[in-house]
This record gives sequence, C-alpha cells and structure tokens, in this order.
Amino acid sequence: MGKINVTIDEIKISVDAGTTILDTAKSVGVEIPTLCHHEQLKPSGNCRICTVEVDGSRTLVGSCHTPVAEGMVIHTRSAKVLESRQATLELLLAGHTGPCVLDMEARECALHNLAAEAEMGAPRFQVQNPRYYAVEDVSPYIQRNLSRCVLCLKCVRACEEIVGQNVVSAAYRGFGSKIVVDADIPLNKEICRDCGVCIEYCPTTALVWADGKKKKSGREERKIQANPPAGKEKRKKLLEMLQEKQRTAGFISETAMREIAGAAELSVSEVYGVATFYGFLSTRPQGRYTIRICKSLPCYLKGGLMIAESVEKELGVKAGETTADGKFSFELVNCIGACDQAPAMLINDRVYGNLSPEKIFELLQNCL
Repeated sequence: MGKINVTIDEIKISVDAGTTILDTAKSVGVEIPTLCHHEQLKPSGNCRICTVEVDGSRTLVGSCHTPVAEGMVIHTRSAKVLESRQATLELLLAGHTGPCVLDMEARECALHNLAAEAEMGAPRFQVQNPRYYAVEDVSPYIQRNLSRCVLCLKCVRACEEIVGQNVVSAAYRGFGSKIVVDADIPLNKEICRDCGVCIEYCPTTALVWADGKKKKSGREERKIQANPPAGKEKRKKLLEMLQEKQRTAGFISETAMREIAGAAELSVSEVYGVATFYGFLSTRPQGRYTIRICKSLPCYLKGGLMIAESVEKELGVKAGETTADGKFSFELVNCIGACDQAPAMLINDRVYGNLSPEKIFELLQNCL
C-alpha cells in the first residue's frame, strides 16, 4: 500500500493510502472531537461534529469517513470549523431534552462534555415542540429515555455490527425520527440480557442499565457478527416487497411487516423503519383516494400552505386523518416530484398542478 503526503494543522505527515483524516490526526496527536464515531464501528458521519476544513473543498468534510488524498491540506480548528462545530452542538443540545443540569449521570453524557469543553452556554435555537418521551423501565435489563437520544445511531450500529441482532432501528423521518424496537414498542427483549453493548456505545444517558446506572457490560469489544449486516440487495428487496404490499392491501400492517421481515431475513424494527420513512408507504388503512401534498420549503414558497388549507376546509380532516366515510386520506409528505407544477398535489398516483382553491374544489367534487 502506497504512502500519502498530507499536511494537518501545519504538520506534514506520510500515511498509508485509505487512512481517514480522523486517524491521520490521531497519529500526530491532533484531537478532533467525535460523537457518533467509534473505532469498533463503521464510520457513518451522522453527527457532523468531526468536520474539518480542507483546502480546495467548498464544504467542510467529515473526518471520520473521509480518506486523505495526496497533497491534502487539513485544518481542524479554523474559524470556519469552530463556528460549524458550535452550531452543530447547539442544534444537538436544542433537541436533547434530558435535564442534564439536574442529572447526576451527566458526566457520562458525551454531548454534555463536548459542550462543556467548548465553553458553550444555552443554545440559541428554540424548539417549538420538544421531543419528550416517557422513560421506558419495563425491561429488567435496560432502561431507555429517548428524550435524551441524539439519534447518533450508535446503538443501532453496535447491535447490528457487534452482536448481529438488529434489535433496534431508526424509524420515521425529520423531527419525528426515533429509535424503535419492532413496530415501535418498549424495549423488553430477553436477548438483551447481560449484553449491554448498546448502553456502552450510547454517548448520552438515553440508555442505562435497569438500575439507572451507565456502566460497562464486561463484554469484550470484538466483532462477533452473529448475523452479517444486510446488504444492498436485501434492502432493495425489502423496499420492493413493501411497495407491493402497499399496492395490494392499500397499507402495510404490523402483521405484514412481520411476514416481510421473515421473508427478507431482516428484523421487524428494520422493516418498520423503512415503512415509516417513505412518505408513499402507509402503516395505517387509507381511504379510496389518498391526497398527498409536499411540505418542503420550495413548495411552501409556491403556495403549498394554500393547498393544504383548501383540502382541510373541503374535507374536514387534517393531515394524517381519513374522512369518516373512508373515501379520502390526507397526508403531508416531503416531495411529490412536481416542483415545476407547484402548487401541486397527488391524488393517488396522479399529479395535479398549478392549483387554485377553485380547482382543488373541482377536483375533489369529481371524486365524490
């Protein structure tokens, strides 16, 4: 393997090709903070805490997953890097609703410690509807407090990559994203007994032992790979199976998810995560006509709010609801692929664009 010559914080070094920026920095004693990264797990770049500045790059890059290149000049503490890192920490803290100030275990929270090291005050960003979840203490082994979860996905990756069990997965999308067990039920699995890998890898106190402490499991850190991580073909097969069930049944029930999980050799939580992520898949029974309106900023600027309000007025239901007669379901999704026709909406699989309140009324009347 050839050597690569790079400069990091004015230190010149030669490293093996394929070495990441983060590992290069470690080799010369340059510390780059991380949150979602762990050397025992595959790099993901979820949290963006480890971003650095590279000469010639128009954006900051994640050091945990970016390999060095010949002649690369890297800055780990430039003004641009520090400003970005602070903004990222503030955003994470704004959504991290655990009461760290009153929590005796706060010293175990990596996010809390990173904020302290950065000498940060209260976040500038205010969340209108903070994510609050009841503490799950039904398991005799693990206690979960998802209000403290920062969605770094370390628990998901550790469960899959270290013990090969896939007990948990990420589900939903946007600010509603969360870590789920099966079809979003409390964590109470016998398989978790004496494991604790997810607790060990969790950077906050979202996961602790049932006695309320965050401690080492005693498990040796090694790759067990009881079940290899699912490959691209399995993921592709899963989406195709979910789409087919949606077409034939109109929605994807929990029973259907369990059947699909068995056929695709995946966990129920993985199937549920995919089914709740895509706006065109539904886990609830739908009306005969499903109306979908994009809620993203581009469509909002072109009148998306007007469309949503007109549909609510005509049908008497809000987003996520179905009319009493079961004829119409109304959903807000992230994109319908009709920006050039905005304001637009989908009725089942057909796009209707350049809408006005009058045209919306006419379209809905034609469905009656």
